Amino acid sequence: MLALVFAAVLTASAPPPTDMTLTILSEVCLPYVAGEPRDAASLGPLGFVVTAADEDTLNFQSEDQAYILRLTTTGAAADDNLNRVCVIQARRGGFDGVKRSIQPLLREQGFSPEADLPPGRAIWTRDGVTVSLRQNPGAAAIVRVTYSTLDAG
Repeated sequence: MLALVFAAVLTASAPPPTDMTLTILSEVCLPYVAGEPRDAASLGPLGFVVTAADEDTLNFQSEDQAYILRLTTTGAAADDNLNRVCVIQARRGGFDGVKRSIQPLLREQGFSPEADLPPGRAIWTRDGVTVSLRQNPGAAAIVRVTYSTLDAG
């Protein structure tokens, strides 16, 4: 009986998949591309573990493997070629679910949507930051957040 109650509490408290994508976008990707320092250990509470790391890139996955996250920084601001990229591969929620989840946050933060894009593609921009969402048939939804000093003018 206690196991059933415990399982019900865990199920009730787990965020829906699209909310997890929103959490990753708002708490990890947008701050990362804005240049806020990010310690890999801080992703632990979100259920992420490091899968690979090198000088420029950190790769993570959620413990249940439903989300893959990659953070990459290349170039330098002093050379005016700094690029930061955060990619979320959401293996749950699908394109429409992820889009519904992240769209209100992007509007609230002043991102402008691009019009007339094909189905399975959405792009929002603001001050050198681009958030793109795409899904190829049979594949996971991909949210890609980028910042480039070349676009930030």
